[in-house]
Amino acid sequence: MTTSIVPRDPVVPRLHPTRDILRAVNNADLRADAILQSIAFYAVEEDWQGLWNLADSLKREVSVLFDEQGLIWVDIGSTGRVALSPPTGSRIPFQLWIHTHPWDAYWSMTDKETLGITSGILEKALVLGHDHLVRTLHLDDEATDSSDTRLATNGGLMHWTAEAAMSYAALCEAIDVA
Repeated sequence: MTTSIVPRDPVVPRLHPTRDILRAVNNADLRADAILQSIAFYAVEEDWQGLWNLADSLKREVSVLFDEQGLIWVDIGSTGRVALSPPTGSRIPFQLWIHTHPWDAYWSMTDKETLGITSGILEKALVLGHDHLVRTLHLDDEATDSSDTRLATNGGLMHWTAEAAMSYAALCEAIDVA
């Protein structure tokens, strides 16, 4: 069975009441506004734990894409993969791509392929895990010293930073200090 990827419109961020989100989750209504808009809301608010928890309640990977205008697209995949639908009306460069993994945050081979393909049109990406995330930033230049680690030494991935995983708690502390 093949499934076609359907172009999607942007999603307006809005946190729905918990009962509405749970009803949509329990009914497996993956395109319900309560789910899509709440995911977009968590992303805008940078509530990474809330976003991961909602994705986990779906038992699926979730992807959120912000374009140059700040518009948001949400895709919901399977337990092990989420395909990005063509974002109707989007403008590049994309500011941020976020997606969840079922437990641990890391750059999978599929993620790295996506980063390689989007090199030059995507600025930042995050993978969210159960209590931590990994981040990468696109840099136009090549690494100049050993402290400037990248996802690869050549090809499109040499422009993506390789950063250590960070817990959500440590991230909140870093933000509070700033």
